[in-house]
Amino acid sequence: MKTILSRLSRGAEFIAAMALAAIFVIFMLQIFTRYAAKIAWLMPIPPVSAWMSTLEPIGWTVSLISLLWVWIIFFSCAFFVRDRDHVAFDIVYHSMNERGRRVLAVLGALIVVGTMLYSFWPTWDAIMVSRLMELKKIQTLRVPITGDKIAIKWLFASYILLMVAVVLRYLWSLYHVIRYGPPEDHQEQLLKELAGEDGGES
Repeated sequence: MKTILSRLSRGAEFIAAMALAAIFVIFMLQIFTRYAAKIAWLMPIPPVSAWMSTLEPIGWTVSLISLLWVWIIFFSCAFFVRDRDHVAFDIVYHSMNERGRRVLAVLGALIVVGTMLYSFWPTWDAIMVSRLMELKKIQTLRVPITGDKIAIKWLFASYILLMVAVVLRYLWSLYHVIRYGPPEDHQEQLLKELAGEDGGES
C-alpha cells in the first residue's frame, strides 16, 4: 500500500511540476509578445525583425495562468502536501498518553470527514450545477477542439477535487489510527528518516 501511495504521490508531483512549467512558458510568451514589437529593431535578421514588429500582446495568457495556478494550489494540497507540512497547534495532543492521542486523532479525522461530506453537495450545487457558473465564461479562453468559451465553474472545480481527496485521505487515516494507533509525532518521524538516511549511507 505504501508503494502505491508513494507512486501516486510522485505522479501528482510530476503533474504539478508540469503545470508550473506550463505557467513559466506561458508567462515568458506573454512577456515576449508584449515587448517584441518594441525591440524588433535590435534583431539583425530582417525576416525575424519584421515578424516581431507585427506581434501583439496575447490576451488569453493571464487567464490561463490564473486557471493553472488555482488548480496547482488545490491539486497539490490534495495529493502530496503532508500533514506535517501544515501549521498545527499540537501541544495538548503531544502532552497526552497514547490512548488520549488515539482518541483525539479519531475525533479529528471524523470532524474533517464529516465537515467535508456535509458541505460536499452544497459545494457541488454551487459550482457544477449553478446556472450562473455555467453561463459565466472565461472570456479569453476557449476549448481547443470546439472553440467554445470555458465556463467559470472549471476554475473552481479544483476545490471539489480537493474535498474528495481530503475525505479519502482522512478515511485512510481513521482506519490507520484505529488499527495501528495514533501516528508518530513529527520529531519521531524526523528521527526515523534521519536514521534511514544514515543507514543508507553506511
